[in-house]
Amino acid sequence: MKRIAVYGAGGFGKEVRGMLDRQGLAFAGYMDDFKALTEAADLAKTDDILLAISDPKIRKQLIDNWSQSAMPFQSLISEDVFLHSTVKLGKGIILCPGVKLTVDIQIEDFVIINLNSTIGHDVKIGRYSSLMPSVNISGNVTLGEGVFVGTGASILQGISIGDYAIIGAGAVVTASIAAGKTVMGVPAKEKKLW
Repeated sequence: MKRIAVYGAGGFGKEVRGMLDRQGLAFAGYMDDFKALTEAADLAKTDDILLAISDPKIRKQLIDNWSQSAMPFQSLISEDVFLHSTVKLGKGIILCPGVKLTVDIQIEDFVIINLNSTIGHDVKIGRYSSLMPSVNISGNVTLGEGVFVGTGASILQGISIGDYAIIGAGAVVTASIAAGKTVMGVPAKEKKLW
């Protein structure tokens, strides 16, 4: 049986470990900056790593730093995910319980889709993006690289979200968002944080 280490020992890392336990997969321990955080972690016997870091910029930085090391990144898909056969999945992704992916969806590498999120037809989600619990994305939406979508946010049909944009919790996105912008509210409007 493969032994899987979880990189990231915060709240999301604990949730990912729970998914491993539920699926009967062997947990090798938590890691952070390549250090074992549990005495049980025997990294020499670790076959794969799950990257359980929710922040897209940190996740990208880690992957960039490790790109020459051929790290064995694992994907984890909860057994209760609704996943149509036309969905294309990248490597190193995590799909949490209750996620629903309809048809003709493309999810690139190292994407996290958290609990009970729904993704409509013909959606494209760029590398390193993170969708928090209960996000709803309508059809024909494009998320660029590293987009962060807060808990309970909704994105209406046909909208494009630029790279590293941030959508606040509970926001309803009714228009496309440029790269690097932060939006909040109903309807979602740009918010300067400082």
